Amino acid sequence: MKHINIYFLICFLYILPASAAVPNSTTMQQWLIQPKALNGWQLVQSGEQFHLMPKQSGEQHGELYYAPQRLPCVVSVPHRFHDKHTLVIGQSLFESTCQLLLANTKHRYDRDDTQQSMDYAKQHNNLHSAAIVAFMLASKDAKIFQIHGFSKKKRKTDAGRSSDIILSQGKQNNAALWNLKTCLAKEGYRVMVYPQEVKELGGTKNILHQLDLPKYSFIHIELSYQIRKQLTKNNQQLEQFNSCVRSLI
Repeated sequence: MKHINIYFLICFLYILPASAAVPNSTTMQQWLIQPKALNGWQLVQSGEQFHLMPKQSGEQHGELYYAPQRLPCVVSVPHRFHDKHTLVIGQSLFESTCQLLLANTKHRYDRDDTQQSMDYAKQHNNLHSAAIVAFMLASKDAKIFQIHGFSKKKRKTDAGRSSDIILSQGKQNNAALWNLKTCLAKEGYRVMVYPQEVKELGGTKNILHQLDLPKYSFIHIELSYQIRKQLTKNNQQLEQFNSCVRSLI
């Protein structure tokens, strides 16, 4: 019996540091008031902007940019490697508008030591979710803009294949999403709203829908590869995109 207890104690002590190092929403609430380095992450400050990044020697993942003087919104880029150009677009929206930018530093198809997905859109316990919950507790009217990329060739419906941009707030939506569609459509994009106009890429299984966030605060933005490429090559077009998103705040 003693051997069994020792065995479980060793296992517990072995896994404790990794799990304990992941900040929760309470830790991140304190961090937003007073940014500092966290266990597994280092902090870099440039003027009034803070950058929390994982240490190269550690196992933690995910990075955060914070500029408290900007507008109350979050930019989430969960698939920076798989969804090409989304980080560049997200950084532009952050730099022009939002207080918080969150991005993955591991590929969405990577696995951790327990074989759990590293996908920020599916993983519960990570910097991304903790920071968003903390931010929304402090700014209940804030918006979360999560940027994804899709391939028209892989779509299953005619509406999906013909879309440049697909917008969603989950299974239901409010006027804000339709206002965003109107603004983007005026710029010449073919924009579809889930679920009324297109039946795919609604992000309904996204982990953020399982968090206790204000209703309609999470806006899921899917951009076709062609549009992502255009936005990264045309500064005026990118600013017009940012302006449409900014109009919701």
